[in-house]
Amino acid sequence: MIQSLLNGLIQGLLFAVVGVAFSLVYATTRVFHITLGAIYALAPYVLLGTLQVGAPWLLGLSGAVLMAVALGLAAEELVHWPLERRRAPAEVHFISSLGAFLIVGQVVVLLWGNEAQVLDAGIDSVYAVADLRATAGQLIGAVAAISTLVATFAWLRWTNVGLQFRAMASNPSLLATLGRDIRRLRWAVFGLSGALASVAAVATARDVGFAPNVGMRMVLIGVAAAIVGGRGSFAGAAVAGVLLGVLRGQVGWFASARWEDASTFALLAAFLLFVPDGLHSLVAGRATRLEDAR
Repeated sequence: MIQSLLNGLIQGLLFAVVGVAFSLVYATTRVFHITLGAIYALAPYVLLGTLQVGAPWLLGLSGAVLMAVALGLAAEELVHWPLERRRAPAEVHFISSLGAFLIVGQVVVLLWGNEAQVLDAGIDSVYAVADLRATAGQLIGAVAAISTLVATFAWLRWTNVGLQFRAMASNPSLLATLGRDIRRLRWAVFGLSGALASVAAVATARDVGFAPNVGMRMVLIGVAAAIVGGRGSFAGAAVAGVLLGVLRGQVGWFASARWEDASTFALLAAFLLFVPDGLHSLVAGRATRLEDAR
């Protein structure tokens, strides 16, 4: 059981990165960024392609991240910003993003096929401490996820652009009235979101492989993390991602891996019914009650 908790925690850290990636766009622009799933699916293939031509890992990783940023910017420039200028409703953004996801997914299938791929065909090293074991791929994923989350939240907390991101999530109209360039902020949001998704995708692919159809599953987990964590709360999305990873690990251990997706959306349904504002509202509500008590 402890081993399943460790596996779930490591998986949850990567879910947290995807959750924050989705939440960055959704909280600041109110766009359901389904194209993020296509970015997630494509990133490992870009890395694989660079490795196959003899490029070093560092160059391949840089190419995958740059591709993800470029595709995120393309989604904003070609799809969402034109719709935003026409004041299109959220449903139109959603359908358009889904269309972009399907187009990119078909390109991946045409170029690389439907078969699952691996980045490292060798046997992965296993490290043990007491009764706990973790593969090299799991440790790399955990370190990559923690480093990415720490860097992202430090940037959001202590930089001027990060402050504007949080203000944009709270009140974009007021931010525009104060003279901030919403256009550039939207570019930064979509680009950063793509970069985060690519990090999680490559780390997961290094551990368990990848296939063209993984993108939709992961973006749905990102959606669940963003909603469970609380709309507009980046930290809440990260905490919810870890919670989902642990939950799925326990369900896979005690029941079957076939029930993992069901458990994810059962938790999402429970929050929508009983805590619609997410985990963030519970913490914020407690802080308010403590202030009132004083």
